[in-house]
Amino acid sequence: MKRIFTFLVISFLTIPFFAQTQKHKPNQQVLHAKALGKEFKEISLFEVTTGKTKTKLPKEFKKFSILTLKSEAMKSFEQSTPDAIHFSLPSKHSSMLLELVKVELTTDDFSIIEMPSGKVIKPNTTLVHYRGIVKNSPNSIAAITISNGEISGIISLEDEVGNLVLGKLDDSIAHILYEDKDISHLNDFACQTKDVQNKSPEDDHTKQEPSANRTKCPEIFFDIANDIVRDKGGSQGASNYIQSIFNQVAILYNNEDVNLKISGIRAWTSVAPFNNLDNYRSYRNQNGFNGDLGHFVTYNYSGGVAWLNALCGSYRYGLSGINRSYDNVPRYSWTVSVIAHELGHNFGSNHTHSCVWNGNNTAIDGCYNTEGSCSRPGVPSNGGTIMSYCHLTSVGTNLNKGFGSQPGNVIRRTISRASCVGTCEGGGSDEVSCAGVEEWSGNVNYTAGDKVTYQGRLFERTANNSWNDLGQCSDDPCFEVPQWSSNTTYNPGDLVVYQGNLFRRNDNNGWDSLGSCENNNDPCFGIAPWSEGTNYGAGDQVVYQGNLFEWNGSEWIELAACAGSLASLPGTVSFIDDQDDIIIYPNPAKEYIHIEVQNVNHPNALVIIKNLQGNDVLHKKINTVFPVRRIKETLSLQSLASGIYFVKVMYGNNQFTKKITVN
Repeated sequence: MKRIFTFLVISFLTIPFFAQTQKHKPNQQVLHAKALGKEFKEISLFEVTTGKTKTKLPKEFKKFSILTLKSEAMKSFEQSTPDAIHFSLPSKHSSMLLELVKVELTTDDFSIIEMPSGKVIKPNTTLVHYRGIVKNSPNSIAAITISNGEISGIISLEDEVGNLVLGKLDDSIAHILYEDKDISHLNDFACQTKDVQNKSPEDDHTKQEPSANRTKCPEIFFDIANDIVRDKGGSQGASNYIQSIFNQVAILYNNEDVNLKISGIRAWTSVAPFNNLDNYRSYRNQNGFNGDLGHFVTYNYSGGVAWLNALCGSYRYGLSGINRSYDNVPRYSWTVSVIAHELGHNFGSNHTHSCVWNGNNTAIDGCYNTEGSCSRPGVPSNGGTIMSYCHLTSVGTNLNKGFGSQPGNVIRRTISRASCVGTCEGGGSDEVSCAGVEEWSGNVNYTAGDKVTYQGRLFERTANNSWNDLGQCSDDPCFEVPQWSSNTTYNPGDLVVYQGNLFRRNDNNGWDSLGSCENNNDPCFGIAPWSEGTNYGAGDQVVYQGNLFEWNGSEWIELAACAGSLASLPGTVSFIDDQDDIIIYPNPAKEYIHIEVQNVNHPNALVIIKNLQGNDVLHKKINTVFPVRRIKETLSLQSLASGIYFVKVMYGNNQFTKKITVN
């Protein structure tokens, strides 16, 4: 029996979305780049336009900002396109900083061909894609594409319904940043699915032992209808548009530990020989394509339609009816939501209101009439997931919930078991640290959150009694284990790296040493150098002049010398404020400070004052006072401008640092 999912014309709350490292989740990609020592370049391409725009905008908009590109900054960026960036996104309401990593969307055999002529279109080499998060919001997602003076993307914050959409206005060089929930009433959409076989997702929830994902990367092939090609100014413009959209679709799947790539594009300059899913399938089965799933996008269709659980078969197709701009405003999030939803059906997921879930053929939510004979459950209070119809209710759709646990597991398992899907190439491996994790046993009752190793891979138990594949166990026990931080609260079982050694928090609030990290006893390994102009947050670590420092929110704390080693992990780090023998006053100071240090036991000392940029602004060598060897000195501050400084006192092998404020 065949079953189709077609999106009905109903209001579907817009869904945002979102490299290739095998750390797929956006936050993991950012952390991985930092662990590799990647420098995040500060990028500021926009400024807020304060005057009124002449372009007509939707009257429904409540909060939006018109942005102007800085032409010189854009030229400079396009010449370098850094691998990692801090992308400043201003607005009239609240600006944000995006932490983004450059990703590669395409397969090695990716091609763009204009149809029906067969003309090969050269890919746009200026097109660059980034994915990541909003700084200090690890559960957010952000995906942007930059090319030829145009920037498009979506940002989704945790626990917020709706998304921020960034894009260029029609017939204007200006860009707009707006909340898509303001025009969610436009999202008339319903979905139908076609079944390829009588197999419910719950057939995949019975196996208890872990099942490896093996980092497979499904490849998606697109046919673009001529209405889109005309609207985008030709095959090149339409291809750029679909690649930008795909970057945003892919980040939604990244957030589920699934990596997608785009394998090919066919841009139709005349009416294509297909206009629905059935004849699209017929055409592609006869003419072939390079990829695992074929997807047809057009303006001339309401909603979407896809075959269910169709990977590797002759029904591996979907169709998405996407939207033009609305009152000159791009509607990226709506287009992304439709494509992500339809691909989810191809990967095996039913709607959440289908009677196939929970191990007893019931529905996950009641945001729509149930598909089947089960009773209709309630509506989730904190929003629905991508495969739901909760956009039809007051709770809306919460993109940070992704596909949800059960649909997500079905999608991951379908991909893992698909013989036609190849493994990811390029961008590293999916290695994780398995230090201290025990091997899976069939005699143990596991609960949600438990981790095990199985056949050389790390797995975590989910709330619905399945296993989430976290990756291949690394030969390096310290692989991507975070550095110990004095500002972090640790729980039993947490792993940290300190001074080149691996430690695990025990039940007695102490640390158990698990041994030395392989080939690495340098505490500065993987820590980026200090960068002037970077806004550091509490807990951020940097390397500066051969030493490791951590910012505690008010001052830099020197943790260790690079390439050094310590035998054990300290419970606390002692700084000048903890030393009864050292006094610096007054603080705040105006014209002078007094420094008193007892029990120096060294004939002389050196006092250095540094500014926030790390530059030395004052040096003074001091002879200690006999017979007790102490420091008692007054320093003039009249040459210093108002601001924050750091006073470092050094004698023998001892050094202490304290922050002072000069008014």
